[in-house]
Amino acid sequence: MNEKNKTTQGSVNLSCGGIASFCKFPICPNLDDLKSDVAILGIPWDSGTGYRPGSRLGPRSVRNYSVRFAFGERGVKKSGYWDITEKRRYLENISFSDCGDVDVLYLDVEESFKRITKDVSKILEKKAFPVIIGGDHSVTFPVVRAYKGFEEDINLIHFDAHPDYNDSVLGVRFASGSPIKRCSELNHIKKILSIGVRGLRNNEVAYQDAISRGNMFVSADEVLFKKEIDIISKIPQGNIYVTIDMDVFDPSIAPGVCSPEAGGLLYYHVKSLLKAIAIKCRVVGMDLVEVNPMVENIGVTGSLAAQIILEFLGAIFDEKYRR
Repeated sequence: MNEKNKTTQGSVNLSCGGIASFCKFPICPNLDDLKSDVAILGIPWDSGTGYRPGSRLGPRSVRNYSVRFAFGERGVKKSGYWDITEKRRYLENISFSDCGDVDVLYLDVEESFKRITKDVSKILEKKAFPVIIGGDHSVTFPVVRAYKGFEEDINLIHFDAHPDYNDSVLGVRFASGSPIKRCSELNHIKKILSIGVRGLRNNEVAYQDAISRGNMFVSADEVLFKKEIDIISKIPQGNIYVTIDMDVFDPSIAPGVCSPEAGGLLYYHVKSLLKAIAIKCRVVGMDLVEVNPMVENIGVTGSLAAQIILEFLGAIFDEKYRR
């Protein structure tokens, strides 16, 4: 072998090796030790799912496919990622920790949700930016609940095929079809905007309930066929929490979800809107939910989820330092 071709310095860090933390970021199992700008936290919970279970394995799946985007892979010394379209680097000076998963217990909603709120509260106490990976969409409520007493009230932007505004189903109030309704009942949540809604299974009563509160909706058809500037004008300013249900995407590019609906958004629609949110607002946290590897095992949905998280973070911290 030619001596010049040998790797003599640094780590190759191939995606097929090592521990599959999110993007191979350092692991911080004890939140008391957290000192990073961004904290990744998984919630392996799908007890709120009424159709296709399996999203409890979502955090593991997203992590498994996120290693393709590992910073420092193949000996690259610079951190962050380089965008070939924009010819620039993002997240180069941002520190990350993968804080593992919330220790939830199946069927024990009250205790599990209490633990979710406690762990997210600790992340906020440490001044880190929470990135939550579900899990079914019911986990958004205990996450957002942790923002009580935050610096200021927050608005909620909700990417989803469904309004998720059901008050209850035969008395069940904490399921994947009701997190936005539960969040609306929190005093520190103000405006709510849902983007990408569509399909034949949505509840008219729940929709009218949301409208009467003042919630706003942008259907998938509006995103697909109207001018983007019209959509952006509806985005509320101020502190924003963003929740992304992967079924907002068309099933052709995100088949591995719990409740797919035809006619969804494509990658560039969501990417562009998330960038607009980062520019217009102060994003204070995010979650991404409903990745279901039990119904799609080739990694299309998990890879898309990891990429969306990274690119949204790139836009958020780019705008943060511009300000």
